Order: sequence, then structure tokens, then C-alpha cells
Amino acid sequence: MINRLCLISVIFMNSLFGQIKNLPERNYIDHNFQKISLINENVEKSKTLAFFMSLLVPGLGEYYINRFDIGKYFLISEGGLWLSLYGFDYYGRFQKNNYINYAKVNGNVITNGKDDNYWAIIGSYMNIYDYNNEKLLNRQFHLVYNENSHYWYWSTNEERKKYRSLWLSSESAFNNKQFPIALIIINHFASAINAAILAGKYNAKNEQESIQIFPQLGFDEFYNPQVKLSFLKNF
Repeated sequence: MINRLCLISVIFMNSLFGQIKNLPERNYIDHNFQKISLINENVEKSKTLAFFMSLLVPGLGEYYINRFDIGKYFLISEGGLWLSLYGFDYYGRFQKNNYINYAKVNGNVITNGKDDNYWAIIGSYMNIYDYNNEKLLNRQFHLVYNENSHYWYWSTNEERKKYRSLWLSSESAFNNKQFPIALIIINHFASAINAAILAGKYNAKNEQESIQIFPQLGFDEFYNPQVKLSFLKNF
């Protein structure tokens, strides 16, 4: 049994060396090794992820692709716009409290349960009687106010003008809130688009600077196995 195994081993070795001798000198056999890319230790960045990160928080997508040198300006703008929005809202509420208190003291207004339309109207009429008479003449009966619950009376036209000035400053501040809101939306989309573009450029640059390795297996003139590595550098 042992003799038969030895005989088979000798025949196999002779066959193998016979095939090796027939190989051309320094003939490398391509075994279709998958190429290896070294991209300077950088990972490809997702343009979609960068877009939505900056859409959520301006500058965050730029930070993700290591370009916060640009993204910081979107983040700073975002902070400034939110401060502006808060400033308009705070001033509007501050002036609203002022005109309500002024109407209570100088116009004898009962402040509870009044809508925005009421606060706008009392700055245009000296008193509730003038207002109700006009609505009755125009047959707008549904607009007539109850004298007990919605009473007001300005002693002088200057008081009415003072009240209206406070009301206008409050309304103007609230209306101005739309500008920072619009700019905040624009800033989000501008940063998102910018982050996606920068991610594309980032990936393209890394692809151009990549090193590709192609390994091949073969034998030298003495039939010793060797591995050949081919390098390809893109610029």
C-alpha cells in the first residue's frame, strides 16, 4: 500500500515539473486578482448624506466632508438670522404689551378677551360710539361692538395717535419676522447644495489621486514562484 502511494507521488511530481518546464521564462499568469486602491486614507463621501446634513443644520454637511472652512460661514449666518428672528419677535411682543397697557390706562379698555382685529380698530376711532355709528350707517350690523365688553374712549387725538404708533411698531416687528424666516430657509438649501457639490469634488479629487495595485502570480527562470505588483498612479 505504501509502495503504491509513493509511486503515485512520483508520477504527480514528474507531471508537475514537466508543466513548469514548458512555461516561458518569467511568464506571469494573471489570476484576475482584484485591484486594490489606496486613496490616501480618505473614504468616499456621500453627496446625499452631505446634502441632508446641511439641510438640517447649515455647515454640518461641509464639516462631514472636511470643508468646515466654508461651512462655518453658513453656520454663522444661521446663528445671526435666528438672533434677528428672536429680536423681531421679542420687540413685537414688548410693544404689544406697551400698547395694551396704554389702552387700558388711557382708553379705559377692558383688555381680556380681545382679538387682534379689535386692537387694530381702536387706533383708528376716537371711541366705540364713532365706530358703531359708522357700522350702523353702512348696515354692517354684525360688526357692531358691545359697549359694555368692548368699550374704549380716547380723551384726545394725541392719545389715539400715541396708541396707534405703539401698535404699528409692534405689527411692523411681527411682519419683519418673515424676512429672517425666508433667509433661514434659503441658507439651509444653499448650504445643502454647496455640501453636495463639495462632496462630489472631494470624491473626484480622491479618485484622481488614488494608487491602484494589480497583483499577478508567476514563476522566474528558476521556476520559483513570484508575485508581481503593478502600481498605477492617477494624477
